[in-house]
Amino acid sequence: MRNKSDRKSFIADFEQKLTNLFTLRLDPLKQNLQRGIPPFLLNEVLNLKPLSASIPTEFGGRGADPVEILSILETASYHSLPLSLMLGISGALFSEPLAKYGREDVKRKVFSQLMNNNRLGGLMITEPDFGTDALGMQTNYKKVEDTYHIQGTKHWAGLSGHADYWLMTARKQKDDLSLNRDIDFFLCDSSDPNQQVIAEEYYNNLGLYFIPYAKNRVDIHVPVNYKLEPKTTGIKLMQDLLHRSRMRFPGMALGFIKRMMDEAIAHTKERFIGGRPLTAFDQVQRRLAELQAWFTAASAFSKNAAEISGIQNDLEKQGLIANVHKTMLSEMMQKASQSLLTLVGAAGYRQDHLAGRSITDSRPFMIFEGSNDVIFNQIADSFVKGMERIKEMNLLNYIKTHPLTTKASDLFAKHINFNISSNLNQRKRVDLGELLGYIVTAQLTLELGESGFNKDLINNALSVFREKAASLVNSIHEASEAFCLEDYLPHSQWQESF
Repeated sequence: MRNKSDRKSFIADFEQKLTNLFTLRLDPLKQNLQRGIPPFLLNEVLNLKPLSASIPTEFGGRGADPVEILSILETASYHSLPLSLMLGISGALFSEPLAKYGREDVKRKVFSQLMNNNRLGGLMITEPDFGTDALGMQTNYKKVEDTYHIQGTKHWAGLSGHADYWLMTARKQKDDLSLNRDIDFFLCDSSDPNQQVIAEEYYNNLGLYFIPYAKNRVDIHVPVNYKLEPKTTGIKLMQDLLHRSRMRFPGMALGFIKRMMDEAIAHTKERFIGGRPLTAFDQVQRRLAELQAWFTAASAFSKNAAEISGIQNDLEKQGLIANVHKTMLSEMMQKASQSLLTLVGAAGYRQDHLAGRSITDSRPFMIFEGSNDVIFNQIADSFVKGMERIKEMNLLNYIKTHPLTTKASDLFAKHINFNISSNLNQRKRVDLGELLGYIVTAQLTLELGESGFNKDLINNALSVFREKAASLVNSIHEASEAFCLEDYLPHSQWQESF
């Protein structure tokens, strides 16, 4: 691990060069309208060696220090969220799991390529018929002499057709052609003709134009030493990988939200209505205060991730906190971009305006690695099961005892002093999951304050979190049970009343 001064120097140099690149050498908004990242831009960025942060020192990297990794992602996302995601994919979804589970000889070769020849790595899990249900994947493999033959179809893998290396997921084919339940991971080297994954159809993704996504045909042969070596099972390896990936969200979220906040403050100070700056209006102040709350929360999540997400730690059992990272940060990113667009007004409703681009670029974060609705439900399930286990169904009483919420329980006491039904329907569980997410966020924010972070920002953020929690409590108590009428056409034409 690098010392503090070396890390600060590395990040400062990275920040200065990105600032020069994005302000003096190109118009990032116009560049963001092009499909794929311009090669010169990618080379300029990779020449700064940001991927070395995710590589252990014994392989020539900077040590896989979470503080440095998160700081690089934060710096990149302030200038370009798609660029930060590219670095995040190659780091969190490729280099870090390879460093932890790959063979020594393979790691030495691949990491040298990443650092010295500006190579990129990616991960392929999702399949056209198996998105959220990743365990149902049909990509399969069997051993053929000294290789593994892997066949299947993958899609929505960031850097499709562009990455030099892949981590490929597949299930072992049995003698009866059925597939093992467990999942295995394999390194794939695109420079080898026997390992080339074919991008059959490129997608016109709504945002994140820098990053190519496609449907990929997999029919490859990889050497036996390219198989990753899990400590126990491949499923636990995947959990460790994905939980660590979700704990890289804070870096991307923090830089992005800070940019939204800085742009919003600058615009509302300079824009006058009726002789007064926009900052003089109460509703504008409310939006600015929320932006600062999201900034503070992302800072708190960054501190938490830096403390627990190093590759030396096994994160397969950290699903709850990882899920809170993913859902709350992605929701805040989208809220931040929506607020900037509202404050900027009509000018922001353009593809080449930062506000408009930010909405479409940040929205996928609420979808990939699991839809937020699904994950909020999982967060609620985790708490409810814990309550049932100790036979304590009063939410406040349980929150006081849970390690992720005990410090924040008093802040929400007047809102959450009610009993939770074990048969709470799904829509209310989703609301409950988000409510619990705000309480966990508040605790992380309190812990950030204990480290010396700006007290005014801490207090303002906690006020915003309480307001959001109160609204969710009302939704949980609301008796509405609206449902979809599949046969809605009878008596549904307003003209029939005339």
